[in-house]
Amino acid sequence: MSPATPIVILGAPLIELSTIDSTNIYAMAQIKEGLAKSGSCFRADYQTHGKGQHGRVWESTQGQNLLCSYILELKEVDSLKNWSPKDQIGFSAAIALGIRAFFDAYTNGDTKIKRPNDIYWRDRKAGGILIENILRGTEWTWSVIGIGININQTQFSPEAPNPVSLKQITGRDWEILSLQASLSKALNHSLQDWLKNGDSTTLYQLDQHIIELDHQ
Repeated sequence: MSPATPIVILGAPLIELSTIDSTNIYAMAQIKEGLAKSGSCFRADYQTHGKGQHGRVWESTQGQNLLCSYILELKEVDSLKNWSPKDQIGFSAAIALGIRAFFDAYTNGDTKIKRPNDIYWRDRKAGGILIENILRGTEWTWSVIGIGININQTQFSPEAPNPVSLKQITGRDWEILSLQASLSKALNHSLQDWLKNGDSTTLYQLDQHIIELDHQ
């Protein structure tokens, strides 16, 4: 760790997309085509092929939820560090902690993390995370952080695993763009904590918020 903690800025610029196959697919293509700016956030109103863990589809009603992908070039965080796959463990934990803190601030508690990358409110799924990384040889170069969080949707597919939205929890509608800004702030704060305090502290903090649900 360098003496001065590097500064991470996620969420700028914010690129608005109406309908897209998947924000992760779009973000990955931007990187591969050399068009990506580190820190960018791609937000969509609707995804035709939203990506979940293990090839699952993320189901979402148009304009009702927070669907986005952030991209980060690791050399922009610290150009002197040799970023490797082992650094992804603490990074993933920091991302999950940031999203949990964001959602928990609006629900006044009961927000947990279900391994590997799900956000739960009590025993119901509120969101998911899909992080996809790019390596050049043994060096970790880019990360695409895909996030889907149920905000205003109240009707879900019967196949969805016990879902819940922020509206169902709080009884009110929410403005998506305002929440997007709050999410970016929470992620930046959590990543700064990880860079400052290291993996062991971050993983310990993660363990404090884990929920085990054998039936889901």
